[in-house]
Amino acid sequence: MFDLRRIPVLKVLIPLAAGVLSGSLIPIPVSTVGLVIMTLLGWLCLLFLFLKTHNKALSHPWIFCLLVFTLCFILGMATEGIARPVDPKFPVGERVIVRGVVKEVPTSGQSLRCVLALQSLYTSDTSYLCETLLQVYLDPEIDSLLPRAGESWQWTGKLAPIRNSGNPGSPDFESIMHRKDCWYRFYCSRDGDPLHSGRKLCTSRRKIDSYYIRHILSDTWQGGEEELALLKAVCLGDRASLTGDMRQSYGAAGGMHLLAVSGLHVGLIWWVLQGATRWMVRKARSELYRTLTVLALLWFYASLTGFSSSVCRSVTMFSFFSIGRMLGQRTHALNGIFVSAMILVVIQPSRLMELGFQLSYAAILGIVSFYPKFRSLFKLKSRILRWFWEASTVSLAAQLLTVPLVIYHFHQLPMYSLLTSIIAVPMLSLLITVFTASLPFILVGVFEKAFSFILTTLAHLMNLSMEAVASLPGALLEERQLSSVMLVLWMLLLCLSMLAVQGRSRLPGYLGLFVFSLMMFWSAWTINSRKRTSQLVLCHFRGASMVSLREGVRVDHYCWYSDSSSLAYMQKYRSDAWSRQVYKNHLYEIGDSAYIHGSVSACMKLAEGLWSVGNDQIEFWVVTGAHNGTLLVKMLSECAETGGNRPDFMLLSGEPRVHNLEFLSQHLALELVMDGSNRSWYRERMYASLFPIHDTERQGAFVKRW
Repeated sequence: MFDLRRIPVLKVLIPLAAGVLSGSLIPIPVSTVGLVIMTLLGWLCLLFLFLKTHNKALSHPWIFCLLVFTLCFILGMATEGIARPVDPKFPVGERVIVRGVVKEVPTSGQSLRCVLALQSLYTSDTSYLCETLLQVYLDPEIDSLLPRAGESWQWTGKLAPIRNSGNPGSPDFESIMHRKDCWYRFYCSRDGDPLHSGRKLCTSRRKIDSYYIRHILSDTWQGGEEELALLKAVCLGDRASLTGDMRQSYGAAGGMHLLAVSGLHVGLIWWVLQGATRWMVRKARSELYRTLTVLALLWFYASLTGFSSSVCRSVTMFSFFSIGRMLGQRTHALNGIFVSAMILVVIQPSRLMELGFQLSYAAILGIVSFYPKFRSLFKLKSRILRWFWEASTVSLAAQLLTVPLVIYHFHQLPMYSLLTSIIAVPMLSLLITVFTASLPFILVGVFEKAFSFILTTLAHLMNLSMEAVASLPGALLEERQLSSVMLVLWMLLLCLSMLAVQGRSRLPGYLGLFVFSLMMFWSAWTINSRKRTSQLVLCHFRGASMVSLREGVRVDHYCWYSDSSSLAYMQKYRSDAWSRQVYKNHLYEIGDSAYIHGSVSACMKLAEGLWSVGNDQIEFWVVTGAHNGTLLVKMLSECAETGGNRPDFMLLSGEPRVHNLEFLSQHLALELVMDGSNRSWYRERMYASLFPIHDTERQGAFVKRW
């Protein structure tokens, strides 16, 4: 059992985290300097109050606590304001030259993509020297030499700002990248030759360079593509080589956390190093040298993985744990965990919004809180059965607090994650142990082939086990939805359940019942309001058009596309934003059919390249590139003269040849919408800027509700 009074760091961490969240979500009306001055004055007043009332009982102690909470809250807002990245205001659309260091190995897709730590940017008349990140898109035909992490490159091309698609339910990709100080996309041009300078290091420094060591290790391992990809992911934190089949099988089996270097991997390395340095305690009769050696090796491993957020979190937690163990402090384990969280948040407040940060601390909080209770439910004498039971309870305790986050972000839930942990964690433990033991031998060139064979064999067995679990029936529950309000209520309910299980007070139990009642009320209200409303959404996709009509929980999707990749994007958006568990939706691909009857609407072909979509509440026309613009104006003029049913608005899709948009917009008072299937030059050629028109690329999706 634990008492919250034994975890005093929570009294600072909670208001600090609340201030960071408020500063990131709500614009601060005062300047950051003003917040810092206010905070310093507040702490001085608090210090004066403390000295004034020293050794005296406060008549109203809650005033002192409220003041401390307010100051920590303001400190969090000020920290977020100071550390918030700022847009460097680069010229968009102009031809520029960028130079920087590649941070990640390029990933393949429709084009090669990598992240560049920008050092300098040059235009025709201006140069910029700043440190920010660029998302670089390479053409595979530019050069056969691909950039590697740590190398310096120079490219010529154009910049484009990072923007959201604007479709309802899509991830806020723009905010995510801005928190990482990445504001622009850079598209390399074919007419400029890229310059590659590599990494110029002296021989002595080259031997200790982290990029150089990573290349040595990855080049030493010999095996299949998937085995090498797994070793790079779980040992070096490089997931760029993971194939789509591997991601799918590990995701369905509930083993995606095994592919990301996190607390589990660092904990296994810490355990191996503790056993390997046990002789230092016997030799020096002190834990000091052992602790310093282990911490130095852990931080060296963090540098080897590129100081990723998950590794830094884990190494920081184990550093505090090791130091506390050396000093003999018998404090609660959550103190070290929350202190590491507070330090990481103060250094980089944006980490609080990262999914990896939330999952890591939710998992460790669940293990520390629930695992002792679960383990004590059964007393098993058999060592093997006891090991299986403890492995299952650890996985169950970790997943209790992470399941709501997984459903909210990924809209799916693996059902056999407990089985995956029992099978894969022992193999991962052995793999990490062999990797840690092989590191010095590989660096000096001894027993390379033997260690490579053992590591690739273990990686092959892990891949086979994940494929076997993923192939089981019902392995993955997909298309699950959880709103942000329900996520907060779920996490609050789990925290109250944790307090109710660990403590003796009945108050957390009563509060948990109250929160559960709120969840039931919110769910019922949401379902009822959804059934009574209707909605129209014209989404934004590059090279495609998608129209969604909803009445209650029934949705019809009509899509026009030119290639299969555009259809894949629309299908993924439909599965993420319009889950079948919430909505009964249908996807209709517009082809040669003259009439399509959906569940709540209909789509009828009026002419070649001209479609009428709607129901008894709304009707609009979709004009594609195959339509004759003269016929369109004639049909609309006849509707105006005869008093027929005119469309409520018109969607231009696929660069249609409409000769007089001004006549449609001003004389016929027709609302016009232009989507992402039109290329950038189409808007300028049609003089669309001279009259009102909704462009989904610039203004987001076109939405109507009634």
